[in-house]
Amino acid sequence: MNRTECYQAASVAYNTHVCGGVVGLPKTHPIYQSVVEGRDVPSSYEDYSSCADRCHDWLWRLGCRLPFLNREERTPLPKDFKWGVNISNLHDAERLGAPCLYVLDKEGKKLPVPPGKNWEPSIGDELLLWNTGYDAHSNAIVSFNGALAVTANYGASGCSKAVFPGAKLSQPTLLQQRGGRWWYGDGIHAKQVMRVLRLVDYIETLTAKANLDGIPFDDRYIGETRDLIEAERA
Repeated sequence: MNRTECYQAASVAYNTHVCGGVVGLPKTHPIYQSVVEGRDVPSSYEDYSSCADRCHDWLWRLGCRLPFLNREERTPLPKDFKWGVNISNLHDAERLGAPCLYVLDKEGKKLPVPPGKNWEPSIGDELLLWNTGYDAHSNAIVSFNGALAVTANYGASGCSKAVFPGAKLSQPTLLQQRGGRWWYGDGIHAKQVMRVLRLVDYIETLTAKANLDGIPFDDRYIGETRDLIEAERA
């Protein structure tokens, strides 16, 4: 496998693991609680949205340390996590260095843009979806066959009292419609793909040694794959 394929294999293994595979995970599961750093508890079930915690956790574990990452584990000090910015940080290219798709405006500033013909969905790409802004959601591509995608989702039951599922793999449609815009899902649940963090872009932001401990091996993510990734920034 080449470098990109190694990271894609690790992405599939990580996302399958932290989402509980095809079964899913409850909010009470230790793996889920590790990803959300203990924030999604019964008293906050109806208020806390964990969807982007998975993306921040994944990029942190890979070795990204740019300011857009929102993790309490950034330092030993409390209050490193900032509430209410998980999604917005992921497409703050100009101020925080988020590696989302962007164009340069007339002043040379990075302006995040929706994907169009400049994007072909690929394993490991992180998607930001919304229609109104208040319905924003984050997930990642685990596989894509040209029409259907398998995606990794946290906050799978929304802001509700439901304990299950906290995380799961889903299989929505992912199609480019007339006009070039990409749409995720169909019917009343369809959302526009408004921002994308491509795996080929975010792996270029990595500066710290990867921590892939606990991610189970599979037929593509093997010990050699993990060793190659961890050895890049030993």
